[in-house]
Amino acid sequence: MSFRLPTLNHPAREAVGDIAALAVTLDPANAGRLPTLQQARRNALALLAATPAASRVNSVVLRLENDERHLISFGPKGGWRKVWNFGTGRA
Repeated sequence: MSFRLPTLNHPAREAVGDIAALAVTLDPANAGRLPTLQQARRNALALLAATPAASRVNSVVLRLENDERHLISFGPKGGWRKVWNFGTGRA
């Protein structure tokens, strides 16, 4: 299975972070370790509450309905937006 990364000039590229760590995260053998959207949201809210200086948290999540991996950005009130879909290569 191959995953599409954002191009160097795409805004999502900065949110992706370390490409080597992302490769390990996206490895199909590690799919069971990825959080669901709800789990990632709870983790992000806890992290944002513990880190007042942070304004957003990015997380790679496993979407159970279609088995895709998405990069999601969470805000301090629990809102979220899809930054990147590693399956389709689109935001």
